Amino acid sequence: MPISPANVISMFTLVHLILCPALISAAPLEPAEIPADTKWLLHFDVEKARNWSPMQKWQQQMESKEWYQDKAEEMIESYGWNPVENLRGISMYDNEYSRNNGVLALHVRNINVDTIANRFKKMHPDATSSKYRDRMISTWTVSSPYQGEHLVSGCLVNNRLMLISNDPKKIKASIDVIDGRSPAVESSAPLLESFNQEALIACRAIDVPPKYQSQTKWPALLRCQSATMFFSADNTAMNLKYDLEANNDELASKMKGAVSGMWAMMKMKMGKDKRVKEILDAVQINREDNHLIIAWQGKTADIENFSRAMKGKRWKNFDWKQGTKQQQKSQKKQSGKRKEDSEKELNEWIKNFQL
Repeated sequence: MPISPANVISMFTLVHLILCPALISAAPLEPAEIPADTKWLLHFDVEKARNWSPMQKWQQQMESKEWYQDKAEEMIESYGWNPVENLRGISMYDNEYSRNNGVLALHVRNINVDTIANRFKKMHPDATSSKYRDRMISTWTVSSPYQGEHLVSGCLVNNRLMLISNDPKKIKASIDVIDGRSPAVESSAPLLESFNQEALIACRAIDVPPKYQSQTKWPALLRCQSATMFFSADNTAMNLKYDLEANNDELASKMKGAVSGMWAMMKMKMGKDKRVKEILDAVQINREDNHLIIAWQGKTADIENFSRAMKGKRWKNFDWKQGTKQQQKSQKKQSGKRKEDSEKELNEWIKNFQL
C-alpha cells in the first residue's frame, strides 16, 4: 500500500518488536477509528501474534540473544516507551491511492504521555507543533533512501493511540472520526465486506482507479479494481487467502493461468522434498467470474516441524556480506529500469500462461 513512514516503522516493528511475555487481550481492528471514506486498509494484530505458539517459541530464543536485548533497550531509550510490551496492533489506511501517503496508527497499551513527549523533544528539538481539538500535532524532518528529506507529522491522541502521516490533514481527519465529528466506516461498508477482522493480519483495497493501476508497482493492484488478503493462525491451523477482483473476466482468466503456471514451475523446482511438496500442493487457485482466489491451509504443527528441519540448511554456507552486495546491486539495477520495460515483461508473463 502507498505509504512511506508506515512501511518503515511497521516493518521494523514486525521484525524486532512482535513479541513479549505479557499477554492481555488481542487488538482486533477498531472500525470506529477508521474514516468512512477509507479506500485501503491494513491491520496487524500484534497481541494475537504474541499468543501464537510458533511466535512464543521464537521469542524465547530471541530473549537469550544479546543483540535482541540491546535493540529492545535502544527502543525504550529512543522513544520513551517499550514497544515490546506496549504495542498492541498496527493499522494503516488512506482515502486515496497516492505514493508516500496515508496514516499509520499504532495501538498501544497505557503508555506515559509525559515521558514520550519529553523524549520526543530531545530527539527532535526543531519540531514544530500545533494544537487541534486539544491534541498536539508535531511535524519534524526525516530522511529516507526512498523519499530523501521530507516532513512527517505525528500525534499522541491518548495513552493508547499514536497517529503518524506525511500529511497532517490526514491526522486531523482521523481525530475528527475518533471524536465523533466525522463518520467512521460502517461494518456493512464495501471496505469491510470481506475484511477478516479476526485475522492475525488482513488488508483490503477497493475502488482502485485505472490511473493508479497503470503506475503502481504492487502486482496485486496492477490489473485489479479491488484486492483482499488475510492470514489467520492459531496453535492448530493457519489460513492464507487472496481475493483479487480483476477488471474483467478475461483478465481474471489470464491471471489464473499466470499464477497456476508459476506455481507449477515452483513445484517442479522445489517439490522434490516431500514436506515442501505437501505445503505447495495445499494451495488452491480458482477463478470465480472476474475474481482470482488463491487459498492455502496448513497445520501449525507441520509448519513448525518443517521449519525446525530446514533451520540453518539454506544459510549454513551463505556469505552474508557478498549476498548483501549482490542484493544492493540488483535493487539499483531494477530501480533504473524503465517502466515500459516492466510493463512489457508483465504482459509477456501473463500471455505465456494465459488459459
